[in-house]
Amino acid sequence: MSARADRPGVLWEITGRWCLLSDTHVGAAQVVPRHAAQSDVDLHLDRDPRTGAPRLRATTLAGLLRHGLAARVGDPARASELFGAAEGDGRAPRTSAVEIDDAFGRLPEGTGVAVRTGTRVDPAAGTVLPGLLWQWEVLPAGTVFVVHLRLRVAVPADEARLLTLVALAVEGVGGAGPGTRVGGRTGRGHGSVRATHWAVRRLDLGDEHDWFAHHGRSWEERWRAGADALAEASADLSVALARELRAKDRAGTAAHLAARVAGPDRRRRAELRLALAVAERTDPLTAPSGDLRPGLLSIGDAPTGDRLGEVDRAHRERPVVEDPDKGEVRIAPVLGDTALFALVKRIAARSVRDAAEALGDADPGRRQAWYDHWWGADTGAREAVPRPSRVRLRTVPVITGGAVLTATRMTVDSLFGDAVDGRLFTDDLQCGGVAEVVFDIDDPDDAIRGLCALVVRDLATVPFDTVGAGAGVGHGRVSAVRAELVTLTGDRAPERVDLLDASFAPDGADAEVVRGWVAALRALLSPEPDREDGTSRGKGGGP
Repeated sequence: MSARADRPGVLWEITGRWCLLSDTHVGAAQVVPRHAAQSDVDLHLDRDPRTGAPRLRATTLAGLLRHGLAARVGDPARASELFGAAEGDGRAPRTSAVEIDDAFGRLPEGTGVAVRTGTRVDPAAGTVLPGLLWQWEVLPAGTVFVVHLRLRVAVPADEARLLTLVALAVEGVGGAGPGTRVGGRTGRGHGSVRATHWAVRRLDLGDEHDWFAHHGRSWEERWRAGADALAEASADLSVALARELRAKDRAGTAAHLAARVAGPDRRRRAELRLALAVAERTDPLTAPSGDLRPGLLSIGDAPTGDRLGEVDRAHRERPVVEDPDKGEVRIAPVLGDTALFALVKRIAARSVRDAAEALGDADPGRRQAWYDHWWGADTGAREAVPRPSRVRLRTVPVITGGAVLTATRMTVDSLFGDAVDGRLFTDDLQCGGVAEVVFDIDDPDDAIRGLCALVVRDLATVPFDTVGAGAGVGHGRVSAVRAELVTLTGDRAPERVDLLDASFAPDGADAEVVRGWVAALRALLSPEPDREDGTSRGKGGGP
């Protein structure tokens, strides 16, 4: 008789506390949910139809964890061992070993669901594309979800392997690296989330007391007990699992779990880490430590609080989580999400175009395909879905330092040079300050690293491109005051290159590395003779 038939098996009850670190939108299945009143909002949040509480569906959570596990182990088939698989190609269907419940959000005290205005920015012009403006409901940073999972282990020999897969699946919610993202527009910094506490309980369903401890409770009692256990819980699920295993006299399984979870992260990725100052260099050719002249920035938003009625427009501010464990939130100015991503994308597009034209752009289509592979593109004529960007903004950057400057502007008649009646506006602008920015790059090669170096060179010297409103009057200039590209590959030590040193110290070691990357970009964009007819064709292109 098999072990599956000998014993009812083991059940792990796992509860996690997830805190949102940035604005998040998880869309509703219906255009207007049954519980929502008619309004001007175009995109509603998914909510519980009974209570109206924001909801993360179980299917959404399962998809996030499955994707995180497949990326962590580098093998999508491994995810099927935990989350199951459909029948196909001679393969029998496999039932998921994990059960997940819907999770409901608890907003920070004194806040509510926000209605934001979303836009699509033309990377070439830096302006909003006509007609691509909408309103959507957004969960603010600091919103907390309590997530409930159950892992069923039918065969005792599988316990260590399944627990390892669960720990690896939730690793991305721990806040390290690019991490797990929730909802829409994650490439623009939305949906950042961190698991702050994990509580676990191991129940042997072959034991009478453990059987009644699970089946003798209602769903509300189970959820309440899991949430109550989070108060003194660990921030690391693998630590919580190992502690429970040792308490159940399974020290060998705990040691096996710790050894497997500590294995190398096989993802190939890079991080472009920037410090962007709202300022311009007084001398663009000086070293990175040269003097900066503070500038003005306007990422337009409606005024709030005591500024409501005092000014017409204000620089954008967002809730920022000070302490994810306690859910403490403050309001701070931000550099923007769509506008910042469009700025970097616009500089990258111009750098690629100029380099290709200087080298003799023999095949613009292939050059554009390579660019779209990294920066994303809309749905093509023969494609079902748009291509996502492989360069992604990790979270919405927060500006520290600087000050608010109130300015008055007017519309001037171009014919007579007089102020136009009724065209007087007052704005709150951001003056100065620095924002820490991280772009994550999935599976990078030397050519995209070289392009990142060219983008940083532009941001560190003469900022031709601007972010936000007021470009015509000198607003929106940002300068890179720190830039580092970190490449992470499997179990190898991270490779770090200071891109500012590479720009200002051409004889240094960092500059030598960057020259190799730029050479790879030039080789990709350069034409080469065609062996058949002697014409030229481009070497570059998307994969």
